[in-house]
Amino acid sequence: MEKVKILIDTDIGDEIDDALALYLAMRCGLDIVGITTVYQNTRERARIAKRLLKMYGCGYESVPVFAGHGTPIAESEREYPHTCHYLDGLESDEYTPDGEGDAAVDFIIDQCKKYKDELVIVAIGPFTNIARAIEKDAEAIGLAKKVVIMGGAYYKQYADWNVMCDVEAADVMFSTLKNLECIGADVTHRLPLAKEQLDMLCECQADSAAREIALLTRLWRKAVPDRLPALHDPLAICYAACPKICKMAEQRISVIVDGACRGLTLNVDAYGKAYMNPAADRAAAFATKVACDVERDKFMREFMQLFE
Repeated sequence: MEKVKILIDTDIGDEIDDALALYLAMRCGLDIVGITTVYQNTRERARIAKRLLKMYGCGYESVPVFAGHGTPIAESEREYPHTCHYLDGLESDEYTPDGEGDAAVDFIIDQCKKYKDELVIVAIGPFTNIARAIEKDAEAIGLAKKVVIMGGAYYKQYADWNVMCDVEAADVMFSTLKNLECIGADVTHRLPLAKEQLDMLCECQADSAAREIALLTRLWRKAVPDRLPALHDPLAICYAACPKICKMAEQRISVIVDGACRGLTLNVDAYGKAYMNPAADRAAAFATKVACDVERDKFMREFMQLFE
């Protein structure tokens, strides 16, 4: 993997794959310049991230973590209920975020200006913070080498979670960023863990952070015992440092914000049929890189080796 500088924007604390993605980034030695959290109770999400960073150590305990915006850009800011009571000691001052709200947006902008094309932003939650950063300084976000997202679906018709949580934010992002590269849920759903692999995660003792991952995985499994997680967010982290893991295609993408199709990331160019659509040229002004395939076996094998 390339030793790239990454900034991770995450909704860690719900699905287990955000925590797995952060662990992957640390185990691979990526240069994490900062973490921002997004969606609903972002303070608690920031505390979870800080705790994982501290447990892994190796310098990652010094990575700044900001609690970003929890409310979609088209709504009024509001407080959200606590969701992470099971994490003993989470309220300790050592896990206090380094800033909140607009401070997270300013941090994203500042890191783009500081590192320019050395920086890869990896957004693995809803896109509220990214959209707010674009609205405040689109030129700065354009300085980053690329903005890699986990979200959308480009070869199947359904509205992905990260888009649906803030559709207007996704629309701002897709209609503005020319350095956007997308790992869609239609690809990441090909990466489910088998029961035996989930068992391995639940029992991993490789290091302190892995033991925390094991705890989080067991708690997640208890909450949704009939589900097996897919490695959605870890693939986005892997792609940021190892682009060859995914096959990409340049396609024009339009986010549908109204009606029954709200939240769809419409691939105007899918399957070469754009010439049949007289509105295609108006739907999206420029092409965006989207994943159309993944080296599944290679990725799954190398990911699970982290927990052996």
